[in-house]
Amino acid sequence: MHQNNLKLAILYALAIMACLLVVFPIAWLVIASFKTMYQIFLIPPPLIFEPTLDNYRRLFFGGQLMGAFMNSLVISAITVSVSLILAIPAAYSLSRLNNPVGKNLGFWIISVRMAPAFAVIVPYFIIMYYLKLIDTIWAVAITYLVFAIPFTTWLLKITFEELPKELEESALIDGATKTTALFRIILPNSVPMIASASILTFVLAWNEFLMAFILTSRDARTVPVLITALSGTHKLDWPIMAAITTISMIPAFIFITFVQRYLIKGLTMGAVKS
Repeated sequence: MHQNNLKLAILYALAIMACLLVVFPIAWLVIASFKTMYQIFLIPPPLIFEPTLDNYRRLFFGGQLMGAFMNSLVISAITVSVSLILAIPAAYSLSRLNNPVGKNLGFWIISVRMAPAFAVIVPYFIIMYYLKLIDTIWAVAITYLVFAIPFTTWLLKITFEELPKELEESALIDGATKTTALFRIILPNSVPMIASASILTFVLAWNEFLMAFILTSRDARTVPVLITALSGTHKLDWPIMAAITTISMIPAFIFITFVQRYLIKGLTMGAVKS
């Protein structure tokens, strides 16, 4: 009994330490966004200070934040929605191919995601240049989809393979088509993984920097690109950086809050087989 309590205490201590490691940088960032440059560099940092909204006022009235914010939001929404629309039927088809081609094709699809962005950025830039899509949200969204669709397809393929095939077979025996079985049987039982794939795709698209930096200049630049533009050439404006980074975390936080109950279920699907 004493040994179990000791193990439980150690686990709680480790969990608290892990939470502090995650929460402390975020808390420091949010607090710094309400400070002046002088207050940020005070040593030791004051526990009580006079907060200011000047950093947020400069961002919202500077005329750049809302454009970049909307660009990031639209690009992320396009990436998530289109990747799910294309990945769901692709993953379902691959999961039902009981031959070496189907099994190996899944690996080759995910291998596209393994390629580093800097290895393909030049060809994509040339393609978008000739299509006259440079500095548009479509150039960024299409490029993101090249990486998001294979990743989402691979995740959903594994999920569909783990679902009991008896459910689908029963529906087919009752006269349902493959399409009906997919939408009435497979997808309702795969909601946790679909939500997890949506979260991961959204976060990857929201935080991606290199592709957006190369393919945009001003009209279609995203929040990560704007953060770099506001960082300055000779010195960093830390209060502004803290404020815009705090704002950039809000959409992902809201999105994850709404689907968080599916996240753990989705990430653990298939870990234990019945």
